[in-house]
Amino acid sequence: MEFCDSHIHLQDYKTEDINNVIKNAALCGVTKFINISAHPSDWGKVDEIAEKYPQIIPAYGVHPWYINEAPKNWAEQLEQRLRQNPVAIVGECGIDRLKNSDVKVQRTVFLQQAELAQSYGRSLIIHAVKADEEMQKLFGEMPDRTVFHSFTGSAEWGKNIQRHGFYIGINFSILRKKNMIEILQNLDINHILLETDGPYQNNVNGESLPENLPRLAEQIAQIFGLTVLQLSRILTQNWHNFLGE
Repeated sequence: MEFCDSHIHLQDYKTEDINNVIKNAALCGVTKFINISAHPSDWGKVDEIAEKYPQIIPAYGVHPWYINEAPKNWAEQLEQRLRQNPVAIVGECGIDRLKNSDVKVQRTVFLQQAELAQSYGRSLIIHAVKADEEMQKLFGEMPDRTVFHSFTGSAEWGKNIQRHGFYIGINFSILRKKNMIEILQNLDINHILLETDGPYQNNVNGESLPENLPRLAEQIAQIFGLTVLQLSRILTQNWHNFLGE
């Protein structure tokens, strides 16, 4: 069985721990990663990790929490990286009304990134918090290969996202929802990706590590009435489809 972590911030683990995180994940069948950045200051580190580990896909983005800290020429820098790396994708970007009330500026920065993803045929990774209405208005600006990461919204919002052909990223946070089963059973399993959001979201024993993804897969497989092997095969195909492979 193979699993892929569609959202991890490897550069935010201690430098001496990154190799062990990747090695231990591989021992548990987690063999591929999308390494997510949140700010241009991360991009160089993301590059270094991707160069060292061929199983890692870099993602360059400006997170809505950090848009006021980004350099004025961030969009030019992002485009340059996309030109230089044909497998790189865009993200994490989006709108977060919980942490930043200035939706207008967030929307502008997000749309610049979505446009670059569209122009270069890249996948897009979205962070959206308390922003369902705003994001729905922008569905037409997003590439087909878009994922709403760390989904914990309503079943109806999840179905709405997937009706537009987009993907939903699921991590251990979904297990804390009282209506978890209702949410998951209403989703299209062919448009789901697994993720850890490590090191930021606790999963097993307070640790956010990709080696724990198979445990998440076990619980999701049970809800869908599948074996873990069946789910693994579906998720692997979803991964390839999301990346346009």
